[in-house]
Amino acid sequence: TEEAVKVNKHLTLNPQKGIYSTVWSARTKRINDLIRITDETEINTIVIDVKDSGIYIDDYLKNLVDELHKKNIYAIARLVIFQDNSQIKTRPDWYFKNSLGDLWQDHRGWYWMDPTNHEVWDYNIKISKQAIDAGFDELNFDYIRYPGFKKDDDVVFSSVLKNRIIDDFASYLTSELKKYDPYIMLSVDLFAYNMLRRDDLGIGQNFVELYDYFDYVSPMIYPSHYITGNFGFDNPAEYPYEVVLGTIEKGKDQLWEKSAAEVGTSTSAIVNPVFEKRLKKLRPWLQDFNIGAIYDGEMIRKEKQAVYDAGLTSGWLLWNPRNVYTEGALDK
Repeated sequence: TEEAVKVNKHLTLNPQKGIYSTVWSARTKRINDLIRITDETEINTIVIDVKDSGIYIDDYLKNLVDELHKKNIYAIARLVIFQDNSQIKTRPDWYFKNSLGDLWQDHRGWYWMDPTNHEVWDYNIKISKQAIDAGFDELNFDYIRYPGFKKDDDVVFSSVLKNRIIDDFASYLTSELKKYDPYIMLSVDLFAYNMLRRDDLGIGQNFVELYDYFDYVSPMIYPSHYITGNFGFDNPAEYPYEVVLGTIEKGKDQLWEKSAAEVGTSTSAIVNPVFEKRLKKLRPWLQDFNIGAIYDGEMIRKEKQAVYDAGLTSGWLLWNPRNVYTEGALDK
C-alpha cells in the first residue's frame, strides 16, 4: 500500500535532554566534545543550526546526522525564520522598509523579512524540506515573530493583526511539512514572557494560539532575561528554581484554560486528559551561561528540578551561545 512507503526513518526519544551547537561548532573538532558529553552524561539530543542568514545543509551535515544516529543521538535542526539578512540584494521586496522605501534595520542592524509575504513562507518551507531530507529527527523554528518595533521606528508595516499573521504562517508551515513527512517532529522557540502574558507582546507570538501547531514548544526560560521585580526578585537570575517553576506554572494556567474552553467545562476529570496531553509538548530551553549570576552546576540543576517539579515530562534543552556546557549539572 502507499501508506507503507511512508516509514518513520527518524529516531524517537523522550524525554529529550539537549545541548545546542552553532554551525561553527558542528564543523570543527568541537562537535566531538559535544558528542562525548552525550556518551558520558544524560544528554541524548543535539540541536544544530542549519539556517539563519546562511543555509548550512550539505553532505558534511548529512554525514554528521548519520553519525549522531549511529550513537542514538536525537538530531534537531534549528532554523531562524524571519530574521534573515541573506536575500537583501536579490529579494529586497521581501523585507520591511522605512517611509523612504529603504530597507529597515532594527537597533542591532538586522534586516527582517516581512511575515505577510507568502514568498517568504515558501522560501523557508523549501529550506525546511532540505533539513528533513538531511535526516534530522526534528526541526526547531526560532524567530517566528515580528521584530520588536519601537514607537519612533520609521518602518512601514501592514495593520493586519500580527498574531493572526504569525498563526497563519505556523499553520501553513506545519501542515506543509507534515504532508512532506508525516513523521517529522516540529518545534517552536518562544519568549518565556509569552507564558506570563496573554497578549502577543507586540511581536505576533501568542503562547496558547501558537501552541497546538507544533509537536514541542520550547520557551526560552533564561532567568537572566527577566527584569527587576519579576516574581518579586531584584535580580531574578539569582533564583533559577523559582523563576523557571513560576514561568511554567503561569504557562500551565493558560493551557488549562484553553483545554477547559475546548471541552466546554472546568470539571477536572474532563479537562485533565486534554490538558495533560498538551503539557507533554512543553520542553523549555534553560540557561547554561553566566549573565546576571554565575550559572554553575548547582544553579543549572535547580532549573532542571523546576522543570520536573512543574510536571513536565518531555525534557529540556540547554543554551550556551559558545557551546561550552557545565557537565557538573548533568547526571552521568
